[in-house]
Amino acid sequence: MSGTLDLTSNETELQRYLDEVDEHGYCIVEGALEPALVTEIRETVARVEDELNVQPKGNRIEGFATKRMYNLLHKDRSFWKLPIHRNVLPFPQRLMEPGAILSGTTCMHIGPGEVHQGLHSDDGLVDQIDVPRPRPPFMVTTIWAFTDFTDENGATRLVPGSHRFDHEPQPGEKPDYIAAEMPAGSVLVVNGGTWHCGGANTSEDDWRLGISVQYCRGWMRQQQNQYFSLSPEDVRDMPDELAALCGFSLYRGIMGHIDGASPGRFLGAEGLAETAYAARIKAIDEGEEIGGIGTAEPQAGGNDAVEPEAAAAD
Repeated sequence: MSGTLDLTSNETELQRYLDEVDEHGYCIVEGALEPALVTEIRETVARVEDELNVQPKGNRIEGFATKRMYNLLHKDRSFWKLPIHRNVLPFPQRLMEPGAILSGTTCMHIGPGEVHQGLHSDDGLVDQIDVPRPRPPFMVTTIWAFTDFTDENGATRLVPGSHRFDHEPQPGEKPDYIAAEMPAGSVLVVNGGTWHCGGANTSEDDWRLGISVQYCRGWMRQQQNQYFSLSPEDVRDMPDELAALCGFSLYRGIMGHIDGASPGRFLGAEGLAETAYAARIKAIDEGEEIGGIGTAEPQAGGNDAVEPEAAAAD
């Protein structure tokens, strides 16, 4: 748990991990987290679980012996450090797009006696919009180890290469899987199409503490609602990069505006004071053609000035 890794300044190392995700559907980045951060988050989770009296949900998906917390960013500001961490954020930005946004933050504290979660992929809902598998990732999940992950205490189970399968897990299907064992301070990066699940905790007294930080493409609906879980004060105070990840900026300079401005601007996030279409307007003003019709110069008659032949060709 050295915490000295910096993937933002080591392109060769980052590319090696990206290649692993492309080939196997996942990678494990050991030493990704600073020891001080691991300690801070452990202490924060213990305190917040106690304050909120967090108890297992009591079902097969969320667990019978697992303490879960969602929407972590509004529960304590220590969690703000996670989505923008230098050794994690490059993965969704490179595996999907620079405009990727935060889908959710979930604490999964798996206790002794927990059973296997069912195999699933995190972007399985995409099947419902007729985007067949295999496909480019629509989600990237990062699972952070704040205690050691072992086969016995419920390390995440993965089916290597399953991101290239042409279907979602089916009832009765029993593929070969591995346990993603890793020391505290590591991060597991998972392609959204990779089959995985939380493992059973067969230990006597070893609680497995992990946090899932999920990202999705900028045009998708987030799994956890960031807009109503965060206060205006939170948005004003958090780093602009994090506020943008939560969806308070414009996607590709257009999507998500309020009366032509970014949501962050209305909440006082000065670094997000962008206006819709600004980049496109600038390009047009500099002479870029619009859709092949012609220049941006105003013409008498407005849109009716398009030549009849051009209109008929549509």
